[in-house]
Amino acid sequence: MKVTLRQLRYFRALVEHGSFSRAAENVFVSQPALSLQIQELESTLGGPLVERDRRGIILTQMGRDVHQQALRVLDEALLLETMGKRSADTSLRVAVGMVSTLAPYLLGEVLERLQSTSPRIDLDLREASGQTLVSDLLAGRLDAAIVSLPLGLLELPERELFEDRFLIAARSERIAAVTHAFKGNPRPADLARADIGPLLTLDEGHCLGEQIRGACATWRLQDVRRGAGSLTTLSRLVASGAGLTLIPETAALTERANAPELNLLRFADPEPSRRIGLVHRVASHGQQWIEVLADAVTEAGEALVEQARAAVRNGATAVAA
Repeated sequence: MKVTLRQLRYFRALVEHGSFSRAAENVFVSQPALSLQIQELESTLGGPLVERDRRGIILTQMGRDVHQQALRVLDEALLLETMGKRSADTSLRVAVGMVSTLAPYLLGEVLERLQSTSPRIDLDLREASGQTLVSDLLAGRLDAAIVSLPLGLLELPERELFEDRFLIAARSERIAAVTHAFKGNPRPADLARADIGPLLTLDEGHCLGEQIRGACATWRLQDVRRGAGSLTTLSRLVASGAGLTLIPETAALTERANAPELNLLRFADPEPSRRIGLVHRVASHGQQWIEVLADAVTEAGEALVEQARAAVRNGATAVAA
């Protein structure tokens, strides 16, 4: 017998969902039919790919190797199926994810730029955490994603698009205390020594929350408050006087407009930042829409960042200098 794409798709679903029943539901076949295809795949390859336990399945060493190869084969098969979509005269529908701490501020500008591109790209957008988007990419549910880099995964080629620096966000009295204590703009390590209140961050699972904690690594753990589910919630908490946080430039103007009590302060050089980039599946390598999407996101991101930097320089949004 030969290995078939159906067997590889069923095996991919089994690994992704962790049980035969959930995998069968995902590929719309009965559990016995899926089990039979997995058994035939194991017979062809000459060894077991999975072991069953009470919690689901465990991959064997061969299973792990076959899974990695199966992802590559299925990506190449998808490339063959979609080669006809490369024409510049064709409108392409692409499944793209964007990290949830960026999408509300950047997406509108990206969509506007894509209206006049060639080829024309229509996005099926998925907004989620970076961890979720990477999982969706590896599972084939997305073609590309806009996330923080680096990821360092061989299965996902990546390119950096623009830098998004962090600003200190707090009420005016806290900002004044910082500038007074350090006679100007502080470094991240200085904040923990200023005794100006707790550091608020996003909840677990948000890469931006980890980046905030990384930039302020010297902050006393007992003075770090996690829990906000979005930058909007985090900004409202800070504006109410609950503490201070770091906010990316891409979100600064929107959140400052929605929370007038929010004041912003730049760090001294070198400023902490996140690197926004595009990652995509191997099957999409070389396709023209990758370049078009990357250019649109870069232009939109750089424009948004420059607006925030100009506002800080000019003091147009009551930003602390």
